[in-house]
Amino acid sequence: MKRLAVTLLSSIILASCAQLSEPQPFQLTVAHINDHHSHLLPMQRTAINVNGETFAVETGGFARVATQIEAIRTRQENVLTLHAGDAITGTLFYTLFDGAADAALMNLVCFDALALGNHEFDNGDAGLKRFLDALSMSACGTVVLGANVEPEVGASPLTPKTRWDSFKPYAVYNVGGERIGLIGLDIAVKTKNSSQPDKTTLFADEYETAKYYIDELRGLGIEKIGLLTHIQYRNDLELAEKLPAVDFIIGGDSHTLMGDYSRYGLPSVGPYPMQVTNAEGNLVCVAHAWQYSQVVGELTVSFDGNSVADCGGQSHFLVAENAPEQVGSLAQFAAVAEHPAILEQLEHYQEEIDVLTQQVVAQVEERLCLRRMGPLANPECGAGRQSDAHRVVAEAFMMSAPQADFALQNGGGVRREIIAGELTVADVYSLLPFANTLVEMQITGQEVKQVLEQALAYAVSAGGSDGAYPHGAGIRFAVNMAAANGERVSQLEVETPTGWQPIQMSQTYTMVTNSFLAGGNDGWALLADISADGRSTDTYVNYAQSFVDWARKIKTIRRPATHSTISYTAAE
Repeated sequence: MKRLAVTLLSSIILASCAQLSEPQPFQLTVAHINDHHSHLLPMQRTAINVNGETFAVETGGFARVATQIEAIRTRQENVLTLHAGDAITGTLFYTLFDGAADAALMNLVCFDALALGNHEFDNGDAGLKRFLDALSMSACGTVVLGANVEPEVGASPLTPKTRWDSFKPYAVYNVGGERIGLIGLDIAVKTKNSSQPDKTTLFADEYETAKYYIDELRGLGIEKIGLLTHIQYRNDLELAEKLPAVDFIIGGDSHTLMGDYSRYGLPSVGPYPMQVTNAEGNLVCVAHAWQYSQVVGELTVSFDGNSVADCGGQSHFLVAENAPEQVGSLAQFAAVAEHPAILEQLEHYQEEIDVLTQQVVAQVEERLCLRRMGPLANPECGAGRQSDAHRVVAEAFMMSAPQADFALQNGGGVRREIIAGELTVADVYSLLPFANTLVEMQITGQEVKQVLEQALAYAVSAGGSDGAYPHGAGIRFAVNMAAANGERVSQLEVETPTGWQPIQMSQTYTMVTNSFLAGGNDGWALLADISADGRSTDTYVNYAQSFVDWARKIKTIRRPATHSTISYTAAE
């Protein structure tokens, strides 16, 4: 697919350029996506409500992303095609192909630039290097941007010789005779604390970094400046207002849907694009494109000289070509066919999946039995023990969320026991078959006690389910189901570097759980309130992938020595 040629201009080359002519009116179009997270296939049965009627529609997929971007390039003159980060991790396509499938499809679309996101570091600097190497295996030449990413030179595989071996702080594009500077930013604290970059890889402050490179670009005579960020929507708005000279921001990380979609039952935050003013009082256009290959943004930035005169464009929610007319005819939805070149690549990878899911990721020493609630009865599992399968899944959660104090999950979230012998990728995805992600929550000790009581009450209530029963790692408690409602949990403790300590009711802890529970489901109602209060962060790590990563790391899975339930007394 055709794309704009990019020129990375050093200060020496730019200094020798001829004097610029007087700026003229100019319109830039930006086709963009973000946070596709290895979601290469369409979503099935997405619920879209039109005039009170709900339609189950096939939506998105990378083949439709390619078609929509190609259409934008065809009808618009001056187009940049951008990806605002978190291209990888989230589905079997990443688990099995280590970024190669994402890179192959991205190269067919041929993005002008990719911003580094926090999940690009989920398998360390070496994992990111493998993905970037695959991305570079074409004539496409996507520029990878990460101005505030600082791997240690000579130590990180990303920077064997210099700071900018694998990515750049910014790029300069010649678009329709105009020079457009584009700076890339990754979310600093979150990437360092919640992903897996090398210990020596640092992340500088987003504002200070952006200001530094804006000044550098302006010093080179470049006044049309955009940011390609992976720092969340609210942070983009704040950054835009604090910085000078910024004209547009294409962002990611918060999985933000922008545009007139709320009326159709979709989680839009407001108009597309959002308009704010920068530190010099000039207009800034801010745009995001939701998640999972579902939306392609088409931002138009109209310049009058070097200032933005108008922000426009359309967010395109991609639906199947044969979608119901009530949906496909709406301006916000793009009913498009899947691109044949992408489909051909996907067919190749899907043929390999059946083979690769048989990859062995660990050896299991002995049978790890499963019981949703209460002690195991099977002597082969050790009668009286709690569920081993739930315990090891919770341990995997903890490895994927290194700043978490403990993990909690529900009995119904783990669907089978783990037999002794070889554990394959397919085994893990049958163990954890749902589309859950890991969510980090800020929760007080008192709230932990309350939500555990809620889970136990639901587990024994009429119409409830024993799948609500809590299991975890880094936390333990005694359960007396014969006690009154609200008094069933006692001896509540958390594991610290100095050993087990009683949980402090007023202290705030970081808990990792699955997204199903974070939504308040299975009777864990308090977690929905905590999420609504802004105290939850979806990591967007698929919970099955977290287990695969954990299993590959430890290589041998043994029966757990301890469980979160210290003792269990059945109801009378």
